[in-house]
Amino acid sequence: MFWKKKYNLLATVALMSIVLVACGGNGDTGTTPEETIEAGNQPIDTGDYSLGYGDHVINEGDPIEGGTLNIGLIADSAWTGILNPVLWTIDTDAALMGPIEGTFLTGDEDYKLVGGEEYGAAADIEYNEDANEVTITVKEGVKWHDGEPLTADDLVFAYEVIGHPDYTGVRYGDTMKNVVGMEEYRNGETDTIEGMTLSEDEMSVTIKYHEFKPNMYSSGGGIWQSPIPRHYLEDIPVGELEQADEVRVKPIGFGPFKVKNISDTAVEYEAFVDYHLGAPKIDSIILKRVPTSSVISSLHNAEYDWITGLPTDKFENYKDGIPGYQLVGHLNANYSYIGFKLGKWNSEEGQVEYDPEAKMSDKNLRQAMAYALDLETLSEQFYSGLRHRATSHIPPTFDKYFNDELEGYPHDPDKANQLLDEAGYEWPEGEDYRLDKDGNPLTIHFTTGAGPDIAEEIALYYQQAWASIGLNVEYSLKEINALFDDLEQDAEGIDVYSAGWNIGHDPTPHDFHAPNSAFNYPRYASEEHTALLDKIQSDEAFDDDFRTEAFKEWQAFRIEEVPEIPALWTTSLSIVNNRVSAFVHGSKPGTAKDHETFGLHQIQLLADKPMSEDSPTP
Repeated sequence: MFWKKKYNLLATVALMSIVLVACGGNGDTGTTPEETIEAGNQPIDTGDYSLGYGDHVINEGDPIEGGTLNIGLIADSAWTGILNPVLWTIDTDAALMGPIEGTFLTGDEDYKLVGGEEYGAAADIEYNEDANEVTITVKEGVKWHDGEPLTADDLVFAYEVIGHPDYTGVRYGDTMKNVVGMEEYRNGETDTIEGMTLSEDEMSVTIKYHEFKPNMYSSGGGIWQSPIPRHYLEDIPVGELEQADEVRVKPIGFGPFKVKNISDTAVEYEAFVDYHLGAPKIDSIILKRVPTSSVISSLHNAEYDWITGLPTDKFENYKDGIPGYQLVGHLNANYSYIGFKLGKWNSEEGQVEYDPEAKMSDKNLRQAMAYALDLETLSEQFYSGLRHRATSHIPPTFDKYFNDELEGYPHDPDKANQLLDEAGYEWPEGEDYRLDKDGNPLTIHFTTGAGPDIAEEIALYYQQAWASIGLNVEYSLKEINALFDDLEQDAEGIDVYSAGWNIGHDPTPHDFHAPNSAFNYPRYASEEHTALLDKIQSDEAFDDDFRTEAFKEWQAFRIEEVPEIPALWTTSLSIVNNRVSAFVHGSKPGTAKDHETFGLHQIQLLADKPMSEDSPTP
């Protein structure tokens, strides 16, 4: 499945599936779930979604001096190579930024946005809810990779780029519009953003908002927190930043490693000795692109020290362990979905234009297509049971807000046929397919991303399931970057599509589903839906019980209207070599607090090369 992340996440937290603030476990060889438990690496408690694998490992031994960490990044398409937090849109690019990005602010174990030395953050944050303000203060001594100091003005610059009229990215939305003066700045009425006030020494910035919303306390919520280097980028026209060498070839950050070389298939990083938490203990990192088809063989050949997000369709090949490696896992805060195109995006107004006459606008048709799918069987057949039929647009990782009373759309072809009959989609006797409500032939065009070996098999299954209820669906596979481009541009020829959302640390649904969100790819909007979204972010929602109920009401409405079918929640497994001192799964919250022991700069290697069947332990 192909994922897009929630873009106002903290850079480093959003990337931790690759940049791991590595953490705890044991030094055994490849382990089964049972062996892992016996060794003390306890399984994660995720209710009905328990994986049986621990979420971290620690390996003991005598570390070598320096060395190179080899990371495999699973990707069947070339990365776009946009290494800038205000511009990237694809997970692979976010992963490439991981070692260089640094932690500006972060999330604690309850997903609250925090900073300070306790969390290894480059800044701290103070909230003033009564004044609709936050103050962010950068600590002294943090440097960009070129040696220039990181200041609060670099955070201001990120806001200025995102708010610029020529900005080519996708992050200008409610979060930015909520900053006082941002709209005036974007419209060219002012040269500065009124609501951003720098201290005299430029180490603190106070940001004033029109409204202080409940999710602004959440990491990944309503506060943008990724600075970019003004001194390095300000002379490049904003409209040209995305193609600039300073973004694609020689990007800089303030993280523990800096970019040395970039190609289409690999990135080489070298240690940044002036990193504010201390010089890294290894010399370098080489991150290589690994096609899905090559993952298992590369592990048996001990080519990598870790690979995250192992392909679940190949679970049978590694579930019992691979010599020299350990498995870790966690239920992710993401879901795959099947979306219905219901309108267009009006870029001038910054609003969705819902089309009640769109081909997929009949709710009965959408619900019928949902009931036609046997997602439990699909999960077992294609994902070895490591994915779970989704019943809501909020995964159960957010247990406080998750509506566990919803059943979603279990497989029920009789119900699907009933809905289509009631809606007027006639199925003439002797014909293969139904007609539309006007009595004309109905053809539905479904597009999904090409890449994993099973992509076409799943598309074919969907096609057959929908054919079984009389719907003529033609499918096509498209390179993933091109697919997202088409969705963003509302390209013709797509009625239904398959994609995925990575929610990150804040389940507030506005970034993906609000009428003024460009990520609202279905282009769905209604007054009732907007009212429910507003309720989640209302003043009353500062009361947690009220907000929890508002979340559950919204989920119930969204699943009933089904602008997209939440298909599968995702269990993510990673694998780490026994020569790596420590590793934690990227989905585990609050790991930044352990940065002194488990930060990327603290990782050490216990052998000259990755362990293998011939030498499974240090």
